[in-house]
Amino acid sequence: MTTFNKTGSRAIPSLQATVEEYIEPQTGARHIHLASDSGEMVFLVAFPTVPDVSDGRAHILEHLALCGSQRYPVRDPFFAMMRRSTATFMNAFTYADRTVYPFASTDKTDFLNLLDVYLDATFFPNLDYLNFLQEGWRHELKDGKLTYQGVVFNEMKGAFNDPIRALYSGVESTLLQGTTYEVESGGDPLVIPELTHAMLKEFHASHYHPSQAVFMTAGDISAAEVQEQIAKRVLSKLTGTASRMLPELAEGWTAPKVNEVRIPSQKAKADEYGLQLTWLMGESADMEAYYNAYLLSAGLLGDSSSPLMKAMESAGYGRPSRLNGHDNSPRQLIFHIGMEGLTEPQIEKARVRLWAALEKAAVDGVPIEALQAALRDIRYTQRDTASGRMPNALSRLLHALPVAMRDGSVFDSLDSDADLAKLEIAIQDPDYFKGLVRFLLESPTRLTTSVVPDAEYFTARDAVEEAQLAARTAALSDSERARIEADTAALDKHQKLPSNSEVLPRIRPDELSPQVRASLPLPPHQENGMAKILPFTIASNGLSYVRVAYDVSGFDAADWPWLHLYSDLASELGVGDMDYEDADAWRQRMAPSFNIGVDASQQPDGALRLELWFGASGLREEHAGIAELISRTLAETRFDEHERMAFLIDSDVQDRLNGLAQSGNRYAMLSAAAPLSQLRRFEDMTGGTASLPFEGQILKQSKTPEGIAAIAAKLSELHRRITAITPTVLSAGAGDDGKELGGLLVLPASEPVARAVAPAQTEVPLESAALHAVSQINHCVAAWRAPMLHEEGAAALAVAGELMTNQLLHTALREKGGAYGGSAGYTGSAGTFVMSSYRDPRLAETYADFNMAIDQMLETEFSQEELEEAILGVIKGMDKPNAPYDQVLHAWSLHQRGVDDTVRQRFRTDALNCTLENIRAVVRQWLKNGKPSRAAFAGNLTQDLSGLKGVDLLELANAA
Repeated sequence: MTTFNKTGSRAIPSLQATVEEYIEPQTGARHIHLASDSGEMVFLVAFPTVPDVSDGRAHILEHLALCGSQRYPVRDPFFAMMRRSTATFMNAFTYADRTVYPFASTDKTDFLNLLDVYLDATFFPNLDYLNFLQEGWRHELKDGKLTYQGVVFNEMKGAFNDPIRALYSGVESTLLQGTTYEVESGGDPLVIPELTHAMLKEFHASHYHPSQAVFMTAGDISAAEVQEQIAKRVLSKLTGTASRMLPELAEGWTAPKVNEVRIPSQKAKADEYGLQLTWLMGESADMEAYYNAYLLSAGLLGDSSSPLMKAMESAGYGRPSRLNGHDNSPRQLIFHIGMEGLTEPQIEKARVRLWAALEKAAVDGVPIEALQAALRDIRYTQRDTASGRMPNALSRLLHALPVAMRDGSVFDSLDSDADLAKLEIAIQDPDYFKGLVRFLLESPTRLTTSVVPDAEYFTARDAVEEAQLAARTAALSDSERARIEADTAALDKHQKLPSNSEVLPRIRPDELSPQVRASLPLPPHQENGMAKILPFTIASNGLSYVRVAYDVSGFDAADWPWLHLYSDLASELGVGDMDYEDADAWRQRMAPSFNIGVDASQQPDGALRLELWFGASGLREEHAGIAELISRTLAETRFDEHERMAFLIDSDVQDRLNGLAQSGNRYAMLSAAAPLSQLRRFEDMTGGTASLPFEGQILKQSKTPEGIAAIAAKLSELHRRITAITPTVLSAGAGDDGKELGGLLVLPASEPVARAVAPAQTEVPLESAALHAVSQINHCVAAWRAPMLHEEGAAALAVAGELMTNQLLHTALREKGGAYGGSAGYTGSAGTFVMSSYRDPRLAETYADFNMAIDQMLETEFSQEELEEAILGVIKGMDKPNAPYDQVLHAWSLHQRGVDDTVRQRFRTDALNCTLENIRAVVRQWLKNGKPSRAAFAGNLTQDLSGLKGVDLLELANAA
């Protein structure tokens, strides 16, 4: 019997759902339910977490809550349930002012199982001291000296690699001084060791209570069914009410302020300074304030013709900051305008330029078409069903959550129609937008930040950490030393305990369908002389999609990085008689979504298939605009705007070089796998370590008139060669919309050509490399050649990867080693098997654990339950649902890879019937007897590199 009272309901046709709001009167707990016929059911519970120190208590509590609870006293129930359920999504997030625990599942029994576990984990966690040492931080003694260890401690060392994170924190701590946003919610590794276990338990007691909780659900399950379980498991045990915690509001200023923020840099070059202007605006739960901030972003920064974007891109120096635009994550809206890539003398010059552009925009305004396109984009987003990394319904709930937690209208946050109707009328008056700009000019709560690159950023932090440890080591008493040694021994014993997961509910493989879910069939294609058109009929929720794809498999390997450069630049150049500014505004008017990309797939024989595509989508009533956008881009893209191209190349390459440490995991992954797989080799040459010399070369070449002219000529010729190929058009929408949209395209003349085959590669990738950029963490990777999906042993290797991750690497790399993540996995599309660690404090020890894991796979007698959990992990990866248009792209991808439902069914059957004997056989054949290809990202080169050769990533790019 539920005690929740329904306080409101609203049908939202654009979501094909009804929003229901409930409150439990005895505690004040809130429940928001998005009722729909979706078979993917979603749940989350969120708590306001408003720390006033940077010791990471909210973040560490998030980790610890999932380490065992009253009803489920299991060492790691979160990771255990990941392998015991068919969940399509499981995670937990710590934001600056809230902590959220979401999951999703397509199976109702599984959903209710997970609901039970999540409720107990969040409201009744054990918060065990040893788990605090493992997940948060701890001292360890090595050679008589103290060191730090801990999952969150090392995770945050990796997070601090991001220069934009450092800039954002520096701005927010000043602009929102005196609030929870002033501190580092994830935890500053220099402050984390100040947190005690007792402080953490007190934080849970004060924040995790039904009076503070917001529950949210979505899908084809009744609100009452969820509420009954909440009442039974939580409300029957926790009573009482309290005022809901809200983040503090920052005080307004009487005059603008200035500050300086130092950000991590590899070399602190002269042109790595920046400027940021930031304003504090209204409350983010106020929909009018939110949409006004959105309009400011769209009108001032939306495209290259927008006043502020034009001022930045045409300055002749610097580039737009990646922080620009409105930010609704804090309780109060923030608006950013800034530039990066400046020299120190250019900071003031940039400030004057931006201010002048603002003043001009306050007088001239912006074209109403730009604002109308921005409102159209909101309607498009409202109807979009794409899932991305998480279920679409969960994305919507997470968007509405802060509004609900800040006492705003959750109905208005999910249903934009009424607000958009008001704005459509408001923007008819040019003074409306001008008034928004005048607010920025007149507001005293404005912060001007000078951004300073700091090559000693991590060196200084290391020095502080070392000084802390040295002081604590010197002051260490015998009793404290004994306690640390006892804690280390107790934790080691704790980590060796069996997981005791039998108390947790689970789904067994024999409960799953033995039949593979059939992929979407390709429709009969239509030839119109210009293209082969495949029109799909999908439940598109009023949106239409088109993709024009060119088979460029026959292009030489030397063209691959050029294809990547082409896909980056072509969507930002002029078209026909429009220069790049006019073309950018035109693209924005024509359709809300337009992209150019290159997809690679590996054939069953190992050959590479490459496809360069132009894709667009929009509301179904925008077919003419979508077709014009694609057609004119293909026929009339200009490559004569050399200054524009040089600016785009400089911006893209500099952003990439500034993010070397952030992308270290990707570089290591691709470098390790590139020698083993055509697919990974292509990815390495276009976005991995092997692409850095090209990036450096193209940057240098773009600096001279002759060089940029040669680049333009190469891209123009590439465009001619691409559009001379007869393309395949994927068009999709409701009813006959896909057919209609495909028929509106007017494509360049082309001639049918025989199917091209990618040339053999002769370049030798980097081998056994320790890829270096300055950082405080490592990423370790070892890769082996493996069978393709259709080959014998594929399914057994996939199960082996799950088993190795669950039973061996998770404990060795994360629990004991302190890495944020550690896993093994088989990829049938690339024909590789990979072991990896993420944000890892170790390197040589991790490679030793990789080797040990192979031997343990051959020697350990895993239980039937452990085997079944691994099988379940493989099968649920095949069963994850896709949004309608994602199904189209998935079907086309399978076709390109030569994978039909017969191959997929054989793989599924083999996985469901997999035995330990099968696993040992493939581990011995492919891993034990195979030769690994290793590559690591190494934060420093003074550590034991396990035989890897140091390669400086920045020098690799600059050596071109």
